[in-house]
Amino acid sequence: MNKNKMLIFFVCLLFLTSCIGSSLTSIAGNAAISKKGFEGSYEDTIIYTKIKTILLKFKLTSFSNISVIVFNGEVLLTGVIQDGIDRLRIIKKIWEIKGVNTIYNEIVIEKNYSIYQKSKDVILNSKIKTFILFNKKILSNNYSIDTYKGIVYLIGVSESLEEMQEIENYIKNIDGVKKLVSFVKQVR
Repeated sequence: MNKNKMLIFFVCLLFLTSCIGSSLTSIAGNAAISKKGFEGSYEDTIIYTKIKTILLKFKLTSFSNISVIVFNGEVLLTGVIQDGIDRLRIIKKIWEIKGVNTIYNEIVIEKNYSIYQKSKDVILNSKIKTFILFNKKILSNNYSIDTYKGIVYLIGVSESLEEMQEIENYIKNIDGVKKLVSFVKQVR
């Protein structure tokens, strides 16, 4: 058993060390062109890491069923959890993190989130992210997106009303989108 744990540890270590350089470069590059800047991006990354650590400590049946997005100290939680008490405890712990000023708790208490549904959500997410990334009218680094069971969650800051409407209209017209929940703020 110890050999298996050691092997898993080294595989994880190798994975983490191979990604760290590109991750840091990516964070710095994105921060430079994002509305929140380098300091805001750095603080959001710290908050995100602390939240993921909290989720790991709860030993959830499926860690990947809860998504976390942090944008300017605002935390968006989406996904599914089986126990309402765990959901409350997680939220309470997140409020203890320095820098968290808002939590949008969109975690659903439910027993089942099928691989088929996850796949459909990943496809929707990919379509939306691709549209935002390649649309010259939109500053893509100002938005984060997550999808759960066809409900699209959008958080970020908009440069203009037109930019926000461009994104929202596109999302609402994608086949498979049941609803759009927007936490986008407009910069004046």
